[in-house]
Amino acid sequence: MLTGEPFIPQNITVHLGFPDSDAPNVTLPFPDYIKNVTSSEIFPTWSEVAIRSNIYVIVTFALNRIYTEWYRSR
Repeated sequence: MLTGEPFIPQNITVHLGFPDSDAPNVTLPFPDYIKNVTSSEIFPTWSEVAIRSNIYVIVTFALNRIYTEWYRSR
């Protein structure tokens, strides 16, 4: 049930491979996932605004995939 309040999960489960592969699923804290993805996608030479913008995109993309259950249907 939607309450109008944003909800950020404490944990996220990530599949470590292609969608149909027999790879393990790993559950980790959501903030750690965001930090890991961010450190893999951006460069420290970017401006602070660019870094913040990319972090917002990463969080939004991950939350969209969680709430639309994108990966559950795969």
